[in-house]
Amino acid sequence: MRNIPAKLPIISILFFVSIPACQSHGSKTEKITAVEQTITCRSNPGHTYEVFIPAHKKPDHKLPLLIAIDPHGSGKTAVEHLKEAASEYRAILVASNLVQNNDRNFVKELDELMADVKSRYPVGEETYFAGFSGGARMALEYAIHHQANGVVASGAFARPDQLNAIKCPVFGIIGMDDFNFLETAQYVLNPPTLPKNAHIELTRATHEWPDENMLTSVFGWFRLQDEAGGRSEKQKVINYVEHQKTRVDSLTKDGELLQAACIVRNMAAVSAFDKNGSFNSAYDKLKNSNAYKQQLSGLTESLQFEVKMRKIYGQALMEKDRAWWEKEISALHTKMVSEPDETMRMAYKRLSGFIGIACYSYARQFATQKDVPHLEQILMVYRLAEPDNPDLKHFEEMLDELRN
Repeated sequence: MRNIPAKLPIISILFFVSIPACQSHGSKTEKITAVEQTITCRSNPGHTYEVFIPAHKKPDHKLPLLIAIDPHGSGKTAVEHLKEAASEYRAILVASNLVQNNDRNFVKELDELMADVKSRYPVGEETYFAGFSGGARMALEYAIHHQANGVVASGAFARPDQLNAIKCPVFGIIGMDDFNFLETAQYVLNPPTLPKNAHIELTRATHEWPDENMLTSVFGWFRLQDEAGGRSEKQKVINYVEHQKTRVDSLTKDGELLQAACIVRNMAAVSAFDKNGSFNSAYDKLKNSNAYKQQLSGLTESLQFEVKMRKIYGQALMEKDRAWWEKEISALHTKMVSEPDETMRMAYKRLSGFIGIACYSYARQFATQKDVPHLEQILMVYRLAEPDNPDLKHFEEMLDELRN
């Protein structure tokens, strides 16, 4: 809803010409240049996708496949955020320009995307999925019914039964002021309820793609679980463990104990990581500290307040007039800045996001139903809550058409 596609350079198709030549000589030392391109599926001319292949030394070496899903069908946006991860841990990264929110054919389109990629590129047996918001929901749903080696779900998560139905590790990345945080909060408050295959990273981001460093860290968690292999692989594990310990130390120093606890718990779940970092004992120490318990208590109170206010706002959407909403939204925006308690500040931000996404959902519903009176009411609230949202302009144009 708020992502703006970024422009990425396109590398010459000469890359593809050079591969057969390298393979014909059987060279193991000649370096293959990185490539970025927009490709059209052979089976569907209306389906284009972005592809990024990192530079690598072995031309005959097959790479894992990383499929990214942007909720607005912007493959370039998805590639921009995951290119660092694909470069650091060597994967062929592809992102559809067709699959997007409310796409009833996304399963078929992901199938044709994978088939096309595998027919063109040196793809190995491992397949990973990463998505943001609605893209995360599609990635999770697809993984329930298809083979996957890992799923990264950002800005949206799933119920325990859905997570248990996925036969691979799942990583949820969520901002603590994201309006979808409630989906993940239950697992933060009560970690034993989180299925064993599921893991969580908390950020301070609102509802947006996580930054490149976070996505690289999570993708590294998937790729480095098996420490078997040569000395270089073991060294990568050691380096990764040290980096995560540095993150934990920094967050602990800053008082971000809930975020630190999630990282420690994730690292403790992998024996290769725990052996090099003693994360199990660190987690026990952290979760038993008074400061951690106080933060959990504060989070519980803020979530209880949020649930109460969501019910009030949900009912008020169709009942309250402009004067009521002006006063309420003004007070909410003030609290987002002036509230001294940081945990409560994040709750106010989540409530603001809740109003915006509720307006979007209702506006879409009423526009489809050609319900002018209700669309006028919801757009009145939408203008007050998110006046600069591009979706608002779209719905206003639809309203004008319906009026005429």
